[in-house]
Amino acid sequence: MILKNAARAAAVSTAILAGMVTVPGQASADTTGPVVSGIGKAQTDTGLELTAHIDAPAGVTSVTATLTAGTATVPKSTVTDFHLVSGTATSGTWQSSGSLGLDVYASYRVAITAQDSEGTVSLPGRGVLAYRPSLVFHDTTYEPTTLSFEHQDINVTGRVTEYDPAAGDTGPWQSPAGMGVFVTWDVHTSPRYATAADGTFAFTVHPGEVQNTTLHVLATTTTTYGQGPDSEPITSVDSPVRITLDRTGSTGAPVGTTQVISGTAERQEEDGTWVPLADVTLPIQAKPGPDPTWATTDAAGRFSQTVPVTNGTTIWTVSYTRPFLTPASASYTVAKPIAKVTLYANKPTVDAYSRLRISGYSTFPGNALPNGRVYIQQSNDGHTGWTNIGSTTFGSAASGGFATSVLTVANPHGYWRYYYPGAPGFTAAYSPVVHAFRYQTAISGGKPSHTRVAKHHTVTISGTLKQNGYGSWTPLPKATVQIFFRPSGSNHTWHLRTSVRTSSTGYFVAHPTVTSSGTWRVVYRAPDQVHVNAYGPMVKVTAI
Repeated sequence: MILKNAARAAAVSTAILAGMVTVPGQASADTTGPVVSGIGKAQTDTGLELTAHIDAPAGVTSVTATLTAGTATVPKSTVTDFHLVSGTATSGTWQSSGSLGLDVYASYRVAITAQDSEGTVSLPGRGVLAYRPSLVFHDTTYEPTTLSFEHQDINVTGRVTEYDPAAGDTGPWQSPAGMGVFVTWDVHTSPRYATAADGTFAFTVHPGEVQNTTLHVLATTTTTYGQGPDSEPITSVDSPVRITLDRTGSTGAPVGTTQVISGTAERQEEDGTWVPLADVTLPIQAKPGPDPTWATTDAAGRFSQTVPVTNGTTIWTVSYTRPFLTPASASYTVAKPIAKVTLYANKPTVDAYSRLRISGYSTFPGNALPNGRVYIQQSNDGHTGWTNIGSTTFGSAASGGFATSVLTVANPHGYWRYYYPGAPGFTAAYSPVVHAFRYQTAISGGKPSHTRVAKHHTVTISGTLKQNGYGSWTPLPKATVQIFFRPSGSNHTWHLRTSVRTSSTGYFVAHPTVTSSGTWRVVYRAPDQVHVNAYGPMVKVTAI
């Protein structure tokens, strides 16, 4: 590298030598001799010069510096021309005079010794000198140092010169391609910006949301390095924000419908004027609820979003958070929504014992109802006279099914439905009407002719079997009725004694023989899918 020659300038700076520096040198013979410490360098108009602080009670008479490069091809250099620049000969700072006379840019190990007036030579004070061109920053500015919503960029300006350690001259630094000036802060680094022909630079940094950070300006190449002054602490101020809703909520909206949340978002400028927050995205979060929905403001700061009405009171919060703006929010409350309950009944069946089997299901918002009981109602014509004949409970909202209910009914060809009376926040509900058909049957008469009969004599049991569909009662002809007997002392065992057929008018008569005391009863067992069983009265006959 060719050493530069230019007009000399005043001393530029003084610093401790790079690397692991300043190992003090102590007197070689006694502890009262010279001690060398604080080895450093000074950038002067003639190039780099060495400095050292020396304490010598007997006074310093000479100072010697030896500079050794890290490679054997570079000869060792000795500097003996030092002068006192501050303090006294017993305690002061000494500096070499003029150029160090080094011909190669490299890193040098420095050893400095001092001799006092008594001839005592110190141990060497040691350090490392980076002897190569360096970059020097001038007139560096950072503007502004307080950021806001309206001023989020920092303008960095200044000038860079190159300092030659051999000749001491400075001149504008033109950054090589791909190199340049940049700044760092926290864990961030800006792009590199080239300097102009006169070494000046000007660029803009967008540091984002920062608070009490510091910017550092630097410039590097493969052989040179420079760091300029740090900025003042970078701070930020937040501008006020307000969100104004057109309505703050509703009460009693049906579950499953929707609501519109709308309003205006604004921010306050530094002069106090409120202006729209245009083209920003606002989260609208339900509490409780899943992920938020989003609304985007237009040029006037207006926004609108449709949200569902769900079971239970819901508070929707519209908020906005962004660097340099004060967080703001507004709440929209959907209070006491009314949930719709829907009931369904499956087709029922009635068996020969007049046992109704009915099941169904429901739909409703949420997981459960506050009053989970649903009633089973019956009507003879499907329109009037509805009465409760039983009840069941709701399943979970996931299943919604009712367990099958088994009820003995007086009318096997009736109409049925489910009924929910409602609860706070839930509508009342009826299921569609369902129907099943079997003829109702009945036995008139059926009592024994006598209640005291001699043993081995007969008793007469007669009556009429009739049926009823949708109209009046009519005879049930050519049907079989059975005569059962249960001996006294037996609570459960019935014995079939005889069977008879009804006439065309439904009339029947039987003459069973009485052998012991007991209870008699006439029974009709439906032989098909369209009738139900019928039972006559239970009558006790005493055998005498």
